[in-house]
Amino acid sequence: DRSGQFVTLASGIEGDEALPIRANARVAAATVNAGESVSYDLEDGRHAYLVAAKGRIRVNGEDADPRDGIALRDVGTIKVEALDDAELVLVDSL
Repeated sequence: DRSGQFVTLASGIEGDEALPIRANARVAAATVNAGESVSYDLEDGRHAYLVAAKGRIRVNGEDADPRDGIALRDVGTIKVEALDDAELVLVDSL
């Protein structure tokens, strides 16, 4: 069971075991139950784009509805709290 953690689906970052892509980027996903949270460490100089395909979420204290796109950078750790059962997709890139 991988509930509550991000799983890398595709990546062009060395060392990731995932479907290879030709970009300095990573595509990750997570399923998070209502009331639980998941975090993702965003390295300096990188950008993240996060979408909840399903469920309302709170990202670093800001609420977001399903399908809202959230752009992040220079935040260190991204903390996502699931207000509803949620399915997340995150893209980490330069």
